[in-house]
Amino acid sequence: MQKLQKVLKMVRFNSLIATILPFVLGISFTLYYFNAINILNTIVFLLICCLMQMIVNLRDSIKDYDNSKNFAVEQNQDEVFAKIGHDKDLKQFKLLCYAMILAGVILALYLVYLTNFIILALGLVSTLIGYLYTGGKYPIQNGPLGELFSGLTMGYIITLACVLVNIPISDYSWNLVWKLIFVSGIAIFAIANIMLANNTCDYDADIKVNRHTFVSYVGKQGALKVYATYYVLGYLLLLAAIILRYLPIEMLVVFLTIPVIMKNTKKFFAVQVKKETFILTIKNDVTLLVSSLIGLFIYLILK
Repeated sequence: MQKLQKVLKMVRFNSLIATILPFVLGISFTLYYFNAINILNTIVFLLICCLMQMIVNLRDSIKDYDNSKNFAVEQNQDEVFAKIGHDKDLKQFKLLCYAMILAGVILALYLVYLTNFIILALGLVSTLIGYLYTGGKYPIQNGPLGELFSGLTMGYIITLACVLVNIPISDYSWNLVWKLIFVSGIAIFAIANIMLANNTCDYDADIKVNRHTFVSYVGKQGALKVYATYYVLGYLLLLAAIILRYLPIEMLVVFLTIPVIMKNTKKFFAVQVKKETFILTIKNDVTLLVSSLIGLFIYLILK
């Protein structure tokens, strides 16, 4: 049980909420706009998305451990040493990472078999971004574009792919690509805020290991302003999606979450400490996810 808990911390299992939100938005659009759903494709795709995020998180945790050792800095904010006790654990986690990658590849090839090669191309792009995000000499997450890439890759591409695996290739169009920008908007900015909140909390520790994220360029106060702005933009894009009839009107229920998001945001503005207030951003995502699910269920009931 203790080993399982350590693994769940390494893959940041609680952060999978970031994958589920755009997935739900994609399903909502597909059901409302195309009145179609492919259960098998949907399940396989969801498994792939969850695996990819856990792989990226695991690689990130391993890299944090290496950085902490190289710079002789104990990163208490991420508790990396509590998750990787010694090099033997590190080797086991690397083997786990390889096993997850193998499982992801098998599932991805199966999904391509079930769908088409456009899904393969989209998957390859996502995989490349996922690697560049944590891998290489200059990982994206260590620079000022981490929030942008995490938001677009997870928020937009997951929503887009979720739609594409559920409809025939004859319904694919560039027009669809543009419509999904509005549909996925609230997920894009909510996910970007997870990265932004994490980097804001880790700002001091990141500087010590020569990691210069977006927060390094705009400062903590600037990052907090962007944090609040992202939620506003997300709600505006959601409203546009409903007005343009890309999402059912029942999705207006998501706007009932505004007081909760504002309350949590004010608390985060007051204190940016990983162990104390980072969870507030995760709670915001959970709130948005639950309200989106409620909106979808109401639509299905009244349909």
